[in-house]
This record gives sequence, C-alpha cells and structure tokens, in this order.
Amino acid sequence: MMLGAGLYMEASGEMDEGSVWAAYDDEDTMREVWGQITDWCISRKNRIKLIWNDADTQKNGLLNEGVVVGQTWDGPPLALKSAGEPVHYQAPVEGAMAWVDGMSMPVGAQNEEQVYAFIDYAYEQEPAGKAIDSHGYNSPVLGADTHSGDVYKKNFAEAYPGSSLANLNPWPAEAPWYAEIRTEFVNKFKSA
Repeated sequence: MMLGAGLYMEASGEMDEGSVWAAYDDEDTMREVWGQITDWCISRKNRIKLIWNDADTQKNGLLNEGVVVGQTWDGPPLALKSAGEPVHYQAPVEGAMAWVDGMSMPVGAQNEEQVYAFIDYAYEQEPAGKAIDSHGYNSPVLGADTHSGDVYKKNFAEAYPGSSLANLNPWPAEAPWYAEIRTEFVNKFKSA
C-alpha cells in the first residue's frame, strides 16, 4: 500500500519521478524516499481501513469491511468479480506492479529433461491460458489470455485497458536490508 502511495506521489508531482524504484538502490535513498511516503500516508491514515497480507483478508475487506479502493493482487478481486460479486479490478494510470512467480527444480532431480519439458510446455500460450481458468491469476505468457475462458478474457480486457500492460512496473529484487527498513516505516505508519 505504501509503495503504491509512493507511485501516486510521483504521478501527482509530490515526489520526483523514479524515486520509489531508486529506493531499492541504497539504504540512504530508501530512508529519504520512504520517510516522505510514510509522512504522506500518516497524514491520510483516517482513509486507510486495512493493510492486508493474504487473499482472504482482501476478499473480506472488499465485500464486508467497507473498503472502497484497495491495492490488491490480481487473483482475489478477479475471483470475486468472476463469481458475480460487485468488485472491479483495474490497473491504475500510474502503472500496476508486476510480480512473476517462477519455477524451480530441486538439486539432484533425476528427471531434469522432463522438468524442462514441463516448464517449456507451461510457458506456451495455450496451456498457460487454460491454466488461468483454474488458478485465476494473470499469466506472464503473452497471448495466454486468448486461450482462456470468456469470463477471464472479459475481466483481463477490463483490468488492462489501453496501454496498461505497457505501464507494468516489474517488482525489483530486494536487497537484504530493504525488507527490514520497509518494516520500520510500516511500523511507524501503523503506530501513528
């Protein structure tokens, strides 16, 4: 939520463009940028209902806790929308954050060729599109949406109108110090 607030601050001219991503470079920059973000969030704390860390809290917040707008993962609100609930999911003009989960293989796996064949298959458009209908999350495979069901195709088109996909912000790798410092600022926000 706070990182999203920082992106909004950049887009509205309240913070220099690129500040949020520059905060990943070094601790001093992060403290400066997150200090601004935290102050901004604290001054608007009365508008923030929940900070969530899981899908169920997101779904409950949107349906039962009076959340009007939320920064979410794609899966929970799209699942609600697909189930006919009055929820809309759309990438913001500032650009959505893109998080791509990967695949891994245990050290010493005996069937490496088969594992790589499965990975190749999973990243083809048609199987990736069909998988969307069972797990509900967006696929990193370009064109996978054209092989998904009609409900997902509609939701995907509504979630990423115009140049939304071109405005995705890949989630940067976090140095070991980053999470610790972020937690300091989140705790400052929560205790304010």
